[in-house]
Amino acid sequence: MEPLRSHRPRQLTLSTPKAGVLVPLVETEEVGVLLTVRAAHLNSHPGEVAFPGGMWEREDQNLAETALRETHEELNLPPSRIQVLGSLSTGLSKAGVQVFPYVGWVEHLDDCRASPDEIADWFVVPWAFFAQTEPELIPVHRHGTDFQIPHYHYQGRHIWGLTAMILLELINLVEGTDWPLPAFTPRDDDFSV
Repeated sequence: MEPLRSHRPRQLTLSTPKAGVLVPLVETEEVGVLLTVRAAHLNSHPGEVAFPGGMWEREDQNLAETALRETHEELNLPPSRIQVLGSLSTGLSKAGVQVFPYVGWVEHLDDCRASPDEIADWFVVPWAFFAQTEPELIPVHRHGTDFQIPHYHYQGRHIWGLTAMILLELINLVEGTDWPLPAFTPRDDDFSV
């Protein structure tokens, strides 16, 4: 994960709401990425595969703290068991929320359990799957712009959209691959480095 330490992610400069998500790396039999399935009764992104995380709240000192707080609420993984390794480029959700991803190493999953208020299930995808699998690109038209969104199929689960874009940036960075990374927003002038 050394490339992550020196990575300079692109940050959006919009005045829209902000959220923090954690990209949890774990080691079971091998290194993997922990993902959640959002509860079906939620208003936003019900039933979709996502990283743990949520909206920034006033008591959060920063968006990394938001990601850790939400991970604790959603999966019962306390911040003391997570080492934040770095951040990735800000993404823009289809609802217009700026999403700030933080990569973290999770010590162990002994007490990991989904909060039914927010999470239907969680699962771990081996790092090797993402490192060896180029995503399918799905054409999308949004905000008057055509672009492509990455999509992974893993054991009957669909990992796509912003979640897949965040994973793709991390895989390209760590593995040195150069798989096409779609723009997170239609306009490059919305970003700063």
